[in-house]
Amino acid sequence: MTAIVGVFGHGGGASPLLEEPATRRMLAAARVRGGTIARIHREDNAILGVAHSSCDVEPPANDPTGIASDDECVVVADASLYYVEDLRRAIGPAVGRARTPAQLILSAYRAFGDACVERLEGDFAFVVWNRKTGRVFCARDFAGRRPLYVAEIGGAVVIASDIASVTAHPAMSAEPNLAVIGADAAAMIFSIDDETAIRGVRSLRAGWTMTVDHGSIETHRYWHPRVTEASANAHEIDDGAAQLRALLMDAVRERFDGGGPTTVWMSGGRDSTAVFAAGQQAIRERRVRGPFLPVSRSDPVGDVGREDDVIDEVAAFWGVSPRWVDAGAVRMFADAEAGARTRPQPFAQPFGNLTRALAQGTRALGSRVALDGYGGDFLFQVSQIFLADLVARGRLTTALREWRAMDRQHEGWRGFARWSVLPALPAWTRRALAAARGRPHRAHFERALPPWMDAGFIRDHGLIERATALGVDAQPGATRTARETSFYFSHPQFARINAMMGEFALEQGVELRSPLLDERVVRFALARPREERNFGGDRKRLIRRAMRGLLPERALAPRPFKTGTLASYFAREMQRDGVSMFSELRSRSTLAEHGIVDRVALARAVDDFVANPKGFPNSEALFCTLQAELWLRARTSEPTGLGRGSTWNDVGGKRRGSGAHV
Repeated sequence: MTAIVGVFGHGGGASPLLEEPATRRMLAAARVRGGTIARIHREDNAILGVAHSSCDVEPPANDPTGIASDDECVVVADASLYYVEDLRRAIGPAVGRARTPAQLILSAYRAFGDACVERLEGDFAFVVWNRKTGRVFCARDFAGRRPLYVAEIGGAVVIASDIASVTAHPAMSAEPNLAVIGADAAAMIFSIDDETAIRGVRSLRAGWTMTVDHGSIETHRYWHPRVTEASANAHEIDDGAAQLRALLMDAVRERFDGGGPTTVWMSGGRDSTAVFAAGQQAIRERRVRGPFLPVSRSDPVGDVGREDDVIDEVAAFWGVSPRWVDAGAVRMFADAEAGARTRPQPFAQPFGNLTRALAQGTRALGSRVALDGYGGDFLFQVSQIFLADLVARGRLTTALREWRAMDRQHEGWRGFARWSVLPALPAWTRRALAAARGRPHRAHFERALPPWMDAGFIRDHGLIERATALGVDAQPGATRTARETSFYFSHPQFARINAMMGEFALEQGVELRSPLLDERVVRFALARPREERNFGGDRKRLIRRAMRGLLPERALAPRPFKTGTLASYFAREMQRDGVSMFSELRSRSTLAEHGIVDRVALARAVDDFVANPKGFPNSEALFCTLQAELWLRARTSEPTGLGRGSTWNDVGGKRRGSGAHV
């Protein structure tokens, strides 16, 4: 991985904002992507820099620092590109001797211009500067594992792969974006667009490009998840399964580490086991060299998430043994305060320490590349929302038959209405029903605000409006099924989590790659019939059919409910360590001091949680509030290290006092 920065002026002559010491400081501030090997390219109106570690995966011999240039353009890139030979053929003879990701991106840009992003397959974030015109072009891949941030500082545009790099510029004044801090504290994970918790710093969204031309910044979405929902044909599923198997084998092969063993973070579910089986079959067919070894989470006996026996059976099927990570020994809140000090945003992924432990297991096997099954839920299944599509088409009998086949009768008619009837009603009808019930009807994916959020803060920062803005990028007239799938590929939250998971692995020296998010696999899966994703509660039918003969039948058999979830781990850790951590919020809350939460309501919620942690209805939101509290507290009680080491005491005049209602 590579830390990249660029500072671009739009006036004449040299600018004090474009000094080399400031750029080196920005590179040094990158938390996990950078390293001690750095290179700077400086001209009058621009300065670009890269930094990486000497232990990066497969460091290219010709240009290990992720920078490339010719007589017209300079490129800095944090990228792992796949299907490189296809790219080289598309570029043609002009590709020359380009071999590193930065060189290939430069060649593609010179050949195709901004449309080069449509030719690149891989995990990437890059910046191209045209030294003749001064124009800047940036892009991120659609999955978003490599982040990119932008800010305007004193007449210059600053771009970097880490928020800390942006705020480390000496001209940057890091001030909090209270709306984002409040949304993160409220667990409104689907309410954040491209904003960050630092005012003025924005994230370039995954699957988007950005241009900077004479100080004018424009963004454009270049990647769209097109869900075509082909008609179901029972005779075609076998052909589709064969195609998917071949595509997945190619995707896994492209992501193998050519310099050593590759691992897979394998659960007992359908997605990571499919990645494992596809890789083992590729080795068997001599398409790639192994070894390919599983690293797996072991949950305590009796835990509903435990899948150890299935994992053992899958590994034994291919004659290997998993490297086990004891989930019971991984504390969710370990180093929570230290993490809050270094984390660039209030939101904390609750399973970060489990990810770090899996990465440690990868390194213990001598591997620096781990594959995962991320993306399978987006591609190969759909929730019960498809029932609303059936009702909207007048197929009520079919919807009822599907509901009964799902074995969800315990939810009764209310459950059926929630999934199939209410979403199919016109908006005015839903509003009328909500008024009659005395409470709003929440849309699919919509989150409710926890009761301890300050009413004035909710109003002033439009949190209700944020909660209802789902940001779905779907075709006009798309079905609810298609909108759900598009949501997974278009909402910034999923790219944010994807980037965070990659950074957790990087902390241990591991590059995390996701074969199921291979663009060829994605395009294929989005064109398959809905019935292959959910038919009477039987989900992921296509990927299971594709793995026939490569996995034991037990791993492929239908399951009455989702297995391997981390819900019990989360609940256990909240009870084990959360009680003591939350207790302090009764008497001290920096969030309350800044008017984000109601101190009395938060204390009441903490008391309710301590009294009955198993029955508390807002555990996830309480976790997020604690993490936001630790994050904000670290930046108000001591120097932040963000932008000249200033603190945020009384920032923006937003503090409301410390009374009972703040």
